[in-house]
Amino acid sequence: MVNSLINSPNTKSVIGVSMPRIRSIEYRRILNSHVNFTNEFIIRLDNGEIGIGGSPQGETISIYEDKNIPIDPKIIINTIEQDGYLGKSLDQASFDNYLQGNIPRFGRNNSYGLSLAFYNATHKDSPVLKGQNEGKYGSPHICFNILNGGKYAYTNPILSDFPEYLLVSKTIQIADAIAEHNEIQRVVKNELLKQEKTLVSSNPVACFSTRDNRECIDFLLNILDSLGYSDLFELMIDASAGDLYTDDGYQFPITDSSVFTPGEFFSYWKDIIDNYELRILEDPFHEQDMENWFQLTNSQNKCRVIGDNFYSSDFKRIEEGAAKKYSDGVIIKPNQAGTVTSVEKAIETAKTSGQEIITSHRSISTESTFLSTLTCKNNVEYIKIGPLMTDYSSIVRLNEIIRYTEEPICHK
Repeated sequence: MVNSLINSPNTKSVIGVSMPRIRSIEYRRILNSHVNFTNEFIIRLDNGEIGIGGSPQGETISIYEDKNIPIDPKIIINTIEQDGYLGKSLDQASFDNYLQGNIPRFGRNNSYGLSLAFYNATHKDSPVLKGQNEGKYGSPHICFNILNGGKYAYTNPILSDFPEYLLVSKTIQIADAIAEHNEIQRVVKNELLKQEKTLVSSNPVACFSTRDNRECIDFLLNILDSLGYSDLFELMIDASAGDLYTDDGYQFPITDSSVFTPGEFFSYWKDIIDNYELRILEDPFHEQDMENWFQLTNSQNKCRVIGDNFYSSDFKRIEEGAAKKYSDGVIIKPNQAGTVTSVEKAIETAKTSGQEIITSHRSISTESTFLSTLTCKNNVEYIKIGPLMTDYSSIVRLNEIIRYTEEPICHK
């Protein structure tokens, strides 16, 4: 049973209690984690409550996401007013249904920002927002970003065609997981300082003795072994293979320019799964390479094959993919879904379809903690967060998880 986020005392339509009405919508331009300006919407309700919402965005964009819809936020707000949604009694689902239908005009990120602003305006009763503490939700397992490759290698950058190598904590005790993470980071940083450097997208990255992505796996597993942590973490790779696909097949543009046919690329992943301790593999193939998704998921049981861009948090694609056994699990990114209601539907669909769920940040983020709320209140087992040493927005989200899951300490 999903604990829905969209039903609150301020949004229920019950006898004698009317649903809220939007009095006004405004916007401002705020900075995201890449120090670029993005839209933040401010929704004021007729009961005096105010909510803000700004959308993150990804660097690796699915074929199902709109790349960029240039539209003045004033036009969006004027359209909402002209369509009669100011002063109209609304709940989250009805407002989100309107926004979902206007994604082609407003853009997915703008629609999500508006949906989130409405959600925040109608959830002021949240104990976390009041500075209190619930302590009644279970902690998720944290997927720690440790090594970064690809074109956007910022933290612990390495020469690799795959954007992220992550370690998934087996414990849900956050203090223990963080202590182990910090020790791993210390050793990783020291060891990377010893490696030769080359430039990728004008950024210096560490090179190993060969230009082989598998050496990055060896590097990380050897560090776990040296620290005695091999039994404490599972290895996860975000391949983002849609970005590797060309007319000639799958190509490694960063390392050795090798090209694989779809069948050869299946064998490549099968070999890694068979010979390395890889437990979670995200987006190993292009979004429309259905045959390979099916074959890799069903030809082995050592590694869980997870769809990110493959599903783009769309509940219909998740439902179809689960029915056709394309994957073992799904990455959920709220702004991909487009609205709070649709991301709730995506999680519910994944659960009922037996898909493992990992909620995830986006590469270009704001300080919003909705991802933490979504994870804890839906009892999602895993959350993927950005590199803690350089992405403070991930610290903010992790702190919110602590507030949801840990009781305050009372000193008497």
